[in-house]
Parts: sequence; C-alpha cells; structure tokens
Amino acid sequence: MSIFAYRITVMKHVFYISLALLSLLLTQCTNSGRRPLSLDDTEVDLTDKKTLFFNGQIAYDSLIQHIDSSSKYTEFYSLEYSDGLQNNRTARGKFNGKKSIVKLELEETYVKGMQINTVYYFNGDFMFFAKQRIKDFNKKNKGFMEVFSYFGDKKKVIFSGSKMADSEEELDLKNPVICRKTDFSAKEALNIVNQRGPYATRFQGGMETESLKFIIVGTKGKTQSYQSAIAYNRDFPLAELLVKNEKDNLNKLLRIDFTRVTEQNGFSYQGLTGIKLINE
Repeated sequence: MSIFAYRITVMKHVFYISLALLSLLLTQCTNSGRRPLSLDDTEVDLTDKKTLFFNGQIAYDSLIQHIDSSSKYTEFYSLEYSDGLQNNRTARGKFNGKKSIVKLELEETYVKGMQINTVYYFNGDFMFFAKQRIKDFNKKNKGFMEVFSYFGDKKKVIFSGSKMADSEEELDLKNPVICRKTDFSAKEALNIVNQRGPYATRFQGGMETESLKFIIVGTKGKTQSYQSAIAYNRDFPLAELLVKNEKDNLNKLLRIDFTRVTEQNGFSYQGLTGIKLINE
C-alpha cells in the first residue's frame, strides 16, 4: 500500500488545475445550465459600490457582515486531505448556538500554482450567498478572479457578479461586473467537514517520523483518492491496534476527532483527540 508523503510543516499550499478548467473559470461566468459568457460581454459596469442590484440586498449584505464580524459564533475546521499528487483540500467555518453552520469555506490548493477559495453563507438550511476566488500564480495577466451569487427562494440565483485582475490587491479594489447567473453547491465542503463520501475516514495505514506516529485515514476511489495523516500517542490504543494489524484493518470506517498543533518552532500537524470504530 502506498502512503502519501504528508507534509507536516506549517501548512503552505500550492496549486494545480487543468488548462481546460482554468480557461473556463478565468474567462467565463456560467449559469446552472453551464452556458458560457465571456467577461468582456458584460452588460453593466458596477462602478458604484453602493448600488443595490435587487430588492432586499441590504438585508443580505448586513447578515454577511454580521457573520464575518460577530464573535458569538464558534469556529471549526476539518481534516486536511491530500491526493496522490499532493493537491490539498480542507474546510473551515462558523456555527451558531444551535450547531447550525452559518459560514463554510472550502480551500483547494494545487501543486502547479493555483488556489481556489469558495465561501458559503447560510441562514438555517438556506444558502443565501456564495463567493469563489481563484488565484493562478502562473498567469502573468488576469490570473486572479472572483465570482459571487446571491440566492433566493427555491435556491434560485438572484444576482451574480464577477471581476478579474492582475493581482490580489487589484482584485480587492476592482468593481465587479454583472455576469450570467452562477450556481454554487456546498456539498463537497460539507462532505469534508462531516468526513463522508470521498472524504470518509477509513483506515489506510500508519507512518512514523523521528518524533511522531501517524494514522492514515481516507477513501480510495477508482480515479482519485484523498487521505489525511493524524498524529497519535499511547493514549489511543485503538490507533495502535489498527496500525499494528494493518492488513486486517484496512478500509475500516472510523470517526476521527482531532486538533491542530503548532509547536514553538512552527512545526505544525494534526493531533488525534478521539477515535471510534464505526460498525457498518
């Protein structure tokens, strides 16, 4: 069984995506029907940041600002997953006192120079706003893009806008333009947070460094697999037993609880705080 060479230094992400997808994302906006629209064919230049594009937008924007700035929400984060090419995916967010997610962010980093961050905002089960930012550090021009959408009843997009720039600083200052309605789905981010689907935490083996032992969890797919490494110690006999009898325990489903640990020298890794074998 091959084990990914997990990097357990301070988490620095690098990025990759295919040229076909890159061309699509950086030159087009699409609606749920995937009909392309070049950003050069926009209808309106949104030069006034105070312009309201639909009735009720003030309430949307106020809720987004409240979620971003309020300290009453609890922050959380997922395991960090890596595929066979060392491309990484992780999620983080905030939930309220009822354990309902109000903000969820998916971070995707690729080894050949790209980062994609997608953030989703919720009011109960209703996703009312989503925004995606793409950074392609290989492109000399227009390597930074942002697209966002507001959602209404029945998950229908009310309004979508986008912008492109040569740097992140320029992107922050640039005004968006209207584009055709762009749909978003938080399914993958939720799967990562909940350790399910392609991110289910099945036992895949163990590895050791000079100072730490790791249990490897993940799910092997037909075309793509994601795995995560979590450090453990003698306080977790189940982890020790699984690693000791690796061949007999491969692909057994686990529930993993963990924390992120950063030592004084900046050395960072995921540390096991709980492990449970799930009967299927």
